[in-house]
Amino acid sequence: MANPIETWKSEKHPFEVWHDVESYAETRTPMDQIDAPDLERMKWHGFFYRKRDAPGRYMNRIRVTAGELSAEQAREIAHLAYEYGHGIVDVTTRANLQVQGLEIEHLPKAVARLTQVGLNCKQTGHDNIRNVFAHPFSGLMPGELIDTRQLCHDVTELFIDSREYSDLPRKLNICLNGTESHSAHFWTQDISYLATEVEGDVLFQVLLAGTQGQSPRLAWHLPVLVRPEQVVEVTRSILDLFRAKGSRKKRNRARLRYLVEAIGIGGVLEWLEHDLPFPLQPCIAAPVPASSHDELIGWFRQGDPKLWTMGLSVPLGRMTWRQLEGLALLSRRWGDGQLRTTHEQGIAVVNIPTGFRDAAATDAAALGLGVQADAFELNTMACTGSQFCNIAVTETKGHMFQLIEKLRKRALKLHGIRIHMSGCPSSCAQHFTADIGLKGVRVRRLIGTREGFDVYLGGGLAGQVHMGLPYKLGVDVDQLPTLIEDVANEYYLKHRSGQTFSAYWREKLHAAEAERVGGDDYRLPVWLCEACECRHTGEDPPVFCPSCAGLRRNFARLEEECGSENVTERVHAAQFHSSTPTQPVS
Repeated sequence: MANPIETWKSEKHPFEVWHDVESYAETRTPMDQIDAPDLERMKWHGFFYRKRDAPGRYMNRIRVTAGELSAEQAREIAHLAYEYGHGIVDVTTRANLQVQGLEIEHLPKAVARLTQVGLNCKQTGHDNIRNVFAHPFSGLMPGELIDTRQLCHDVTELFIDSREYSDLPRKLNICLNGTESHSAHFWTQDISYLATEVEGDVLFQVLLAGTQGQSPRLAWHLPVLVRPEQVVEVTRSILDLFRAKGSRKKRNRARLRYLVEAIGIGGVLEWLEHDLPFPLQPCIAAPVPASSHDELIGWFRQGDPKLWTMGLSVPLGRMTWRQLEGLALLSRRWGDGQLRTTHEQGIAVVNIPTGFRDAAATDAAALGLGVQADAFELNTMACTGSQFCNIAVTETKGHMFQLIEKLRKRALKLHGIRIHMSGCPSSCAQHFTADIGLKGVRVRRLIGTREGFDVYLGGGLAGQVHMGLPYKLGVDVDQLPTLIEDVANEYYLKHRSGQTFSAYWREKLHAAEAERVGGDDYRLPVWLCEACECRHTGEDPPVFCPSCAGLRRNFARLEEECGSENVTERVHAAQFHSSTPTQPVS
């Protein structure tokens, strides 16, 4: 059967839907009267339909290339959220900004207003290249190897408004880092350019085809060095390879990682050798991950010692429109009107003179934002969740805010222990690379269907970058505080000196797995579509029901078929590991 998404993409290029959108806006066409393919095509223009946001509203995802945001732009986004939306602005894990709650008649107006301040929301969803970001403080840090902001813009210009590069088999993520410290998230991007110094020259090492989502995999090391002036052309060549040879038959096998699995890194090198007008310098040594996560909250002295960056804590990335507008005004008053968004769901005001630090921090505090954050604000992340997202099976931000408060009351300390919560297997909150990863599921029990979370431990940094290992399945939201308190306290009591949380739990879970007799006892979970009673057997529920076409949120895991016992009692991790290496493959 033909891939239905490729069918409607070929019938009408998504760029061409904009004239229809203008007509829908003029007539205030209700969402349920717009053809489903047109709703999907709107994502090429930065608008995502939200059926859960009655009576059918839209989210606007705004591209913030390299995390650079001016005061004028921040203020305009704040006003859009106030005038057209719910008054909230979310910072994403790709340093985008999202405005929820727009009605159909607002969409052309939002585009016009964003364009006036030099912003766009083009190609921020579906089968496109997502926001290209750098280290949030690129161009400001003392000791930075290279300022990668212009390269982010140059790469973006390669594909924005391109009919060819807006027609990929699936989405693609690109980022650059000009520092010597490479955080874990670079290992889960499709293309990562990581700066390194070689005999006095600054070059880029390359990681390729990493993913989170339903079949997570750490990136391969592409054994070459790329000069800064070669980055755009190398990116172009990889995109051409993906378009030419990437699978368009099955959506769940269409990401770049499956193409690399099919042709190997050798196949990629062969393509680049024949396609590029210049040779690439070989490099056997793979990038080395940082020993800790990026520090982005607090005061940071810039390359100019008289200027400072004020990194602010934005709990779970959610701001009010007043907070964003206030930051725009603050940046003009105490800085030079420049801000940065961060991939940690945060925001920063830059270029603040030393004498204005206290005044700037005071104004930020008046907005409810601070340069100091406790361990829970520093180490927690949550995606949009079922409050707005169509495919999420559980709420996230609300659950995480409540979880944080409960853990605070228990006086638990999270010393470097990161907790990420995703509302579905897509892993938008990157739960696989967190110390404690929480993946939303619905579990059908005798008392009814409830929201729960599969718990993963040991992801992120533990010598190398690792994907988390399954620990417990289908844990009720109300049980999470006790579970997290237990695993944290066990680590504090039993770890060896210098051993991280992830290293401790990886060692323990691997030891438990080694004690098992084999995989005969392992049974894949069974998921029930509560709309039509169709049963699905697999690690995760399907994206849609093959019987009634219902969405993934209709599926609940049958407790009697797959309980929530400890992973040491089940061989759950065996199949998971078969496709998830513990370190990048060179």
